[in-house]
Amino acid sequence: MIDMFSKITKDKGIFFVFLLAIVFLLNNDPIFSPDTGSYENNSILRIGMYPLIITFFKFLFKENVFKYLAIFQTLFSLGAIYFLTNFLRTFFNLNFYLHVVLVGIFLFPLATHVSAFNIISESIAYPLFLLASLSFFKVLAYKDTKNTILFVTFLFLLCFTRQQFVFFYVVAFIYAIYMMIFEKNVKVSSKVFLASALSLCSFFIAEKSYHKIYHGHFAGTPFAGTQFLMRPLFLISSSALKSIEDPQQKKFLLEAIEEFKKNDITSLDQPAKELYAYEYFYNTMYHRISSKIWGEIWSKDILDKKFNKDHTSFEVMQIIDHNALIMGIKLTQANFVASAIYYIKDTMRGMGGYSYCFFLFIILFCCLVASYKRKKMDFLYLALTSSALMHLGNSALVCLFEPPLTRYMYYTSTLLFAVVVILMTKLFPYMLKQSKKSCAE
Repeated sequence: MIDMFSKITKDKGIFFVFLLAIVFLLNNDPIFSPDTGSYENNSILRIGMYPLIITFFKFLFKENVFKYLAIFQTLFSLGAIYFLTNFLRTFFNLNFYLHVVLVGIFLFPLATHVSAFNIISESIAYPLFLLASLSFFKVLAYKDTKNTILFVTFLFLLCFTRQQFVFFYVVAFIYAIYMMIFEKNVKVSSKVFLASALSLCSFFIAEKSYHKIYHGHFAGTPFAGTQFLMRPLFLISSSALKSIEDPQQKKFLLEAIEEFKKNDITSLDQPAKELYAYEYFYNTMYHRISSKIWGEIWSKDILDKKFNKDHTSFEVMQIIDHNALIMGIKLTQANFVASAIYYIKDTMRGMGGYSYCFFLFIILFCCLVASYKRKKMDFLYLALTSSALMHLGNSALVCLFEPPLTRYMYYTSTLLFAVVVILMTKLFPYMLKQSKKSCAE
């Protein structure tokens, strides 16, 4: 009877916390960003999930479409937070106060980094990431087929919303390898590996099919090359410029460098500026200047005349993206040391800075040592290691193409922080017990 009363009290308390969150979050109007229009108009540079959701809501509602979409995003986010925190509370037998702390941790991004009322893909990606993480944690804990299917399904939807989450597949493959080598569980390893591989292939097919339906071409989103070029261009040197032989590519680089020099951003052989300058370069100059220049060099009229063919907008963007990718690769190879150092610094900064990376390294090292003695990792260690790998993978992938902006990192940093909090609550009683034991001796 006492246990039942305690459970009801806890559930009512959590219900009250979520009720307050609903009142706070729903007391807003839809928030439109510069990216909103590209999703609404099925831009060539966007992937299909969020544009399709907007289209679906336009079909359902004739008025206040974005208001209803924002309400759905809010309730979806709160639901994902509830299911994830409830699983963690139940599995680790956490008390009410720790449950509230976890809820607060996962609610924090909605109040700071990306409101659920923002009409952008992040508003759907966040709850999908939480549900994919929940399913993956259940795979780690129970190793069953049902949660494996749920995991790869949520992960497919997540990547179809934002491509940055393909790193999650790498984490799944690493787990499958771990199960095969260290726990000798071929059945679970094969199940996770094959399901993840099938989901990943389905994602690539879905992405290309979306562009075939809306833009007439069965191809991936032509965006990676133009983004990858950013860091090599920021760090360009005279010797690296010599690696570019194509006259159009060299013309683009020379004109871009001249524009950047005029704006006092960067120039040939100038020592690399502090990291914040790279973010400023990304946010204010790169896309505005580069788009203008390659719009002149690789314009539709020029390409139509050169290839004697009527190019679609998608084909023009493909050509630009392909040239940008080639330039980015050649400049990186020619200036490899500087690019690698800058990339590693960016990745560590994206993870939270040097001190936080060192802190994570110490925790993971202790987990690995403890697991080695047991010949097996228990669930908490697996969850912590997986969350750390997710955070590393997210930062490493994002920093290949963009600066480590908070809006891209909060997904994995929030999850990792929550798992670390749980670890600390489990370690503290043990450390206190050992301390008392030492004092008694």
